[in-house]
Amino acid sequence: MYCRSYRFSYVAAISIVLSPTLSLLAISEAKAFAPIIDATLTQAIDHAQATDPKTQADQLLETGVKQHREGLFREAIQTFEQVLAIRKQLGDQAGIGETLNNIGEAYGEMGLRPKALEVLRQALVIHREISGGRRIARTLNLIGFVNRIGDKFDEAMKLHQEALELAKTADDQIEIAESFHNIAAVYAEQANYAKAIEFYQQARTIRTTSGDRRDLGRTLNNMGGVYYNIGDFDRAMEFYHQALAIRREIGDRAGVGRLLNNMALTCRKQGKDTQALIYFQQAIPMLEAIGDKTSIGRLLINMGTIYESLRQYPKALESYERALKIAREGGDKAGETTAMEGIKRLSSGQLVPQ
Repeated sequence: MYCRSYRFSYVAAISIVLSPTLSLLAISEAKAFAPIIDATLTQAIDHAQATDPKTQADQLLETGVKQHREGLFREAIQTFEQVLAIRKQLGDQAGIGETLNNIGEAYGEMGLRPKALEVLRQALVIHREISGGRRIARTLNLIGFVNRIGDKFDEAMKLHQEALELAKTADDQIEIAESFHNIAAVYAEQANYAKAIEFYQQARTIRTTSGDRRDLGRTLNNMGGVYYNIGDFDRAMEFYHQALAIRREIGDRAGVGRLLNNMALTCRKQGKDTQALIYFQQAIPMLEAIGDKTSIGRLLINMGTIYESLRQYPKALESYERALKIAREGGDKAGETTAMEGIKRLSSGQLVPQ
């Protein structure tokens, strides 16, 4: 189970990961997603606690995966920690390694790189000790992902290529596709877009016929990001619409929020500022639901810039001020600087050129 998140950018689309059109859904449709802690999850946890330890661990793991898929990373980690404690009591080394992978992935999603690497390295030691080729490949891909978001591209590429060889040896199509996807993501970060598309297409081919819907969504989303970066905005939107349909279908709030941001940025490039604002406004409740304040702050800055270009200066100022507050609370220095620049521009009359 993979569900990567990606970095926000003021200029480029957030992510680099999956066609045809999907009509715009109203902002209020964000409410269609379940509450952060819903009755189903609570009942699942209660039921797990009433069974034998192994079954309890398996059921809690399923609950944690569901929380992770919905973007509830903190809650997922808490659930995975319960699983880890039980599996340690049982002496289940393979299960311990699997759970550490899940915990490390969630930390990576939250941008907590040092913690993610610490946990994933523990998992790698265990998987190497028990000769879990497929499990080793998965852990290498996760460590590679964490290195990539830390801009350590050479190390990330090495890890993903090693994972690919192990996955091919085990004929593990799911992990082969994941390795292709991650190799493509590194190429995209290095602006080698032709190679990125080549490897994303290989991942897409496998994921269209087998594997997880979420993973197909990730690949389609990233392909949209590549086309965004090469300036083919119509093609980018085709992939984004496909990815959005999947992410809404599976209830991935984090993925929907970030994808809507990507779509808004693409609309800006197409000169569709009003449509971009709609996408940004749809994204906010999604990101609020998962507590991703940094991304909300960056999104508000983008909204402020659009309001400036539309000469809606009071709304622009409100957006920048909200972004500034969030940036200061979260220690986002880059966001704070950009928000301050917008506020100063409006205060001094040096507005964004029309």
